[in-house]
Amino acid sequence: MTAIDTAPHRPSANLYLLMIGQALAGALPPIMVSLGGLIGAMLAPSPYLVTLPVSMFMVGTCIATLPAAMLFQRFGRKPIYILGSLVAVCGALLCALGVFIGSFGLFCFGALMFGLNIACVQSYRFAAQQAVAPEYRARAVSMVLLGGIGSAILGPQIAIHSNDMIIGAPYVAAFLGQAMLAAGTLPFLIGLRLPPMPERTAASRATHTGRFNLPPLTRAYMIAVVCGAFAYGSMTFTMTAAPLAMIACGFTAGDAALGIQWHILAMFGPSFFTGRIIDRHGYRPVMVAGIVLVVIGAVFALSGEARWNFWTTLVFLGVGWNFAYTGSTVMIARASAAAGSVALQGLADFLIFAFVAAASLFAGVLFALSSWAVLNITVLIALALVLGLVTLDHRNATRQA
Repeated sequence: MTAIDTAPHRPSANLYLLMIGQALAGALPPIMVSLGGLIGAMLAPSPYLVTLPVSMFMVGTCIATLPAAMLFQRFGRKPIYILGSLVAVCGALLCALGVFIGSFGLFCFGALMFGLNIACVQSYRFAAQQAVAPEYRARAVSMVLLGGIGSAILGPQIAIHSNDMIIGAPYVAAFLGQAMLAAGTLPFLIGLRLPPMPERTAASRATHTGRFNLPPLTRAYMIAVVCGAFAYGSMTFTMTAAPLAMIACGFTAGDAALGIQWHILAMFGPSFFTGRIIDRHGYRPVMVAGIVLVVIGAVFALSGEARWNFWTTLVFLGVGWNFAYTGSTVMIARASAAAGSVALQGLADFLIFAFVAAASLFAGVLFALSSWAVLNITVLIALALVLGLVTLDHRNATRQA
């Protein structure tokens, strides 16, 4: 009998612990997103590299996804989650030191290090699904993502109120706060009692002999990865450049951080009901709705450069990300469960965050070479293509049903 057979049908203590861990560890990225570009503008040797710290954070997440999945399969999730938190503490301290001594390279390396832990944090949603019965998976994902509401409050507020906390060293205190948040997840991760990792299916073992070989990739799995990558990538693409655009329009760093706060609240707030919507209407329509909302956000961005334009854009980006990302997560989890391979989860996160890392770096380059408007037009074109792909897949699935 596999772990999923004995998983509880109701929320367990594990889900609450994962939700709290999501709230604390999930507050690390908002600090980097809010301040990374601004610090890059102070320290980077070239204007084309101002968003490199944010990109390095994303690269850290990307390169850790597949190794993390292998380690989960061998040692279980809990010890790797704890190790990831300790790495995040070290990374945040290196970021603080890099800002303090004015070293752009050290700051970027610190961002890479605490990005490694986000590969673990991103897998909390898969751990939540492993801990419940199959029919409760969508709600389990939503419940863990609800922790992001705490992230939306903690991260930006630390970024806003810690700027001048250390006289003569702006922004250093924000990254010391990051280290404290990462350390704060440890008691909750230590308390986890997760079921053992699911065993590979007999068919999968017969076909694949390596420890991390992948089963055949289904069309549904690839559609889910493409949707998740473009939804997450487009959101990051716009979110990374938004603070720079707001500063260029005369707004303050506090205005930018508040915009990011509303954005992150919008990312995780819908998790109160996203799981139920997926249960009722299916994950494909929810993914389509998410992409449409991101498109609407880009339209608002193109309609003007007032404070409300930026903030409204960021809110639509957040809600759209929640729908698209939750739907794609459920779709990926079903494919990996059917194949009996946790490797599919690691591969999905690797592909998604490789795209996200490239998008965050390209955002800085495109913003430096062109404008905020051109950046959002690029988002519209990319998502129009993905929307057509997902809609076509939904119609095909409906005909086959």
